[in-house]
Amino acid sequence: MTGEKRFFLDVRQSATGVSWQHRLTERQDMAALAIAQGHGVPDIVARVLAGRGVSAEHSERFLDPTIRELLPNPASLTDMEKAAARLADAIVVAREKVAIFGDYDVDGAASSALLKRFLTHFSVPSEIYIPDRIFEGYGPNPEAMRELISRGAKLIVTVDCGTNSATSIEAAREAGADVVVLDHHQVGGPLPPAAAVVNPNREDDLSGQGHLCAAGVVFLCLVQTAKLLRERLPDAAPVDLLSMLDLVALATVCDVVPLTGVNRAFVVKGLQVLRQQKNEGLAALARVSRIGEPINTFH
Repeated sequence: MTGEKRFFLDVRQSATGVSWQHRLTERQDMAALAIAQGHGVPDIVARVLAGRGVSAEHSERFLDPTIRELLPNPASLTDMEKAAARLADAIVVAREKVAIFGDYDVDGAASSALLKRFLTHFSVPSEIYIPDRIFEGYGPNPEAMRELISRGAKLIVTVDCGTNSATSIEAAREAGADVVVLDHHQVGGPLPPAAAVVNPNREDDLSGQGHLCAAGVVFLCLVQTAKLLRERLPDAAPVDLLSMLDLVALATVCDVVPLTGVNRAFVVKGLQVLRQQKNEGLAALARVSRIGEPINTFH
């Protein structure tokens, strides 16, 4: 580092003897000043934002992200239109039973709950299957897929899993069910023979949404499906997708995905929904955790 060293708040050393050094470029310095003046934030906050690459032009979206401005077009994800069309068919054409094959972490559970609530709104029979972590491991397995089909499932939607489960999905297809994959994990081989594989991290996906968790992918799928249903079921009561953002926010934070782009909007809006505590399950968890105040970023 060349040039004169500068120190924050004139504090030259921390308790451990480490010196805080100013590392902003001249351009970042100007951006920090613009952010501080434009948004009324403390100088230290503006400097941190500028140091993390937030420009003055994008600072408002960063500090006050909105779904309206940041939600991407769901159809920009490869196979999303196929997935939404198949899900809409299950709802409109035959009221088919839908099985939701989830994962045992927060993202998988939240994704499963999202899809279940959506289907319940349209009176579609559905069930959630979470594999036993010890005895079944991660992702779909042929035995579980066949069991779901034997219980009447015509469509199986895998959430937060399925991208690398070609054998299990082939078994489901041979047993007479369609499979839709809604996932975000890295692809480790050939894609499975599913009716649709929606994964922003597949190589041929150009959406730029690889930072989404599975619940974010599921939410986008529900947005696209709801659009189709408004055309195919014009008299049906509209589903309030924004009221489900508490689940998306929880999954986004717990899966430790980057809080950039629409993820920031998911968390900001989701926290607002969480504070209302209309989701009985999440409200119960808050009580057990002895959270007696409105949920905020510190929780």
